Parts: sequence; C-alpha cells; structure tokens
Amino acid sequence: MTEQNNRKIIGCIPARHASTRLPGKPLVDIAGQAMILHVVEKALLAKKLHDVVVLTDDQRIFDTVDNAGYSVAMTSENCASGTDRIAEYMQDSDADIFVNIQGDEVTLNPADIDLLVGNFLRQDNPQMGTLSHWCDDQSALGAASAVKVVTSNSGRALYFSRNMIPVTQQGEIPERGQIHIGVYIYTRETLARLMQLEQTPLEKTERLEQLRALENDITIQVTTLDDYHGLAVDTPEDLEKARALLGRP
Repeated sequence: MTEQNNRKIIGCIPARHASTRLPGKPLVDIAGQAMILHVVEKALLAKKLHDVVVLTDDQRIFDTVDNAGYSVAMTSENCASGTDRIAEYMQDSDADIFVNIQGDEVTLNPADIDLLVGNFLRQDNPQMGTLSHWCDDQSALGAASAVKVVTSNSGRALYFSRNMIPVTQQGEIPERGQIHIGVYIYTRETLARLMQLEQTPLEKTERLEQLRALENDITIQVTTLDDYHGLAVDTPEDLEKARALLGRP
C-alpha cells in the first residue's frame, strides 16, 4: 500500500490560557521563551505537515505567537475542547487532514508526527488516528491520569480507559501496556462528523472524547511507539522538569 501525499495536512495546536493546575500554561517561560513557542518550533520540523497553526481564544497567546512570526488564529471562547477549536478553524481552512497537537508537549518529537501521518496516509480509507507508547512502569499503568489503550492485531483501537486495560484474570496489572499519547489526526469528513455527534455514555463515564468516535463506529488507527520520552507540562512539578531539560531562562 503506497502513501498518498497529495492532500494538504495542517498541524493545529489548540491553546487556552485557563488551566486549573497551571494557570497561563501556554505562556509560562521555559529557557527564555513561552512554552507554546517551543511546541510550535518542534511541530514545524515535521516534514509531512504543510503548515502549523496555533488556535486560541486568548489575545495574550495570540500576540505571543503572532509576534514570534508563527501562524495563529482566534477561535470562539465557547469551544469545549481542542477538537472543537480545530473544527471551528476548519470552516475557513482548505486543508484535507488535520493533526491535533497538544500545546504542552514541550519535548515533542517531529519524527513521531511524521510517523503518525505516514501510517494514516497508507490506509485505504482513513478516518482518525492517534499515538501510543509501550510502558512497563507499574505506577504509570495504574494511574488514572495516564490513559491506556488496547488495539487489534492491525492496530485499530478497541478501547481507551483511565483504568488499566487489560488486566490479568486475577485483576492484576500486566508487565506492560500501551499508554495513549494525546495527538490525533483526522480527515475533514471525520472531524465534521464528530462535531455533529452528541456526547456518548462511555465518553461521559471516562471523560475521554475519543470514545465518542469508537461508540459511533469511527475507526481510530493507533501508531505505537517503541521508544518514547515525551513530557507534557500539566503541573508546577512538570514545569520544573521541562526547565531542567530545556534549560532555565
């Protein structure tokens, strides 16, 4: 199966100023510049993206990205999720495929984005895709903050959960499992359909929006990474780790 690359692919980085555990997160200083700019710079190194745009409803974030010379667009304050922001932006975009990149993944590896896009394009009728990585850290596998995923032999997602999946017959955590990485890729058609669907029972229970897709028979192809060292900045402790990795201002 050959990769079809005649479609326009855009990387979208949703960014909001409000954050319960780390207020103003996109603008926190890491090594002398705002965190959001670190993510933009890494995303732009992905060879399979035609462009990268930050989507925000905050003028401070807009100005920071715009003044740095990168693409940014204002979206509604009513967007409940990053997917909603991308769907709104899609109305004025001519792109065919959209990649949802988390604005706090400061150690984003552009090669992982290229791998995700490449695998997506090689499918006959792709709808949606995402990333995961193998993990043998028992504390991470048991943490509700780390979303787990199980897949079919062909890599299609069977289920996502905050609980450990699978578990042994005795209810114990296995030696290793797949942890979900919150990067998504969708066709324009899939994104438009998702936005027309109401929240589903499993989505409400787990508070995981990707379950809306599975419950409505939208295929999510999972690209599993063998070697992953990402860091998502979600707490003050994560911020200190990021500053240690990237250098303090």
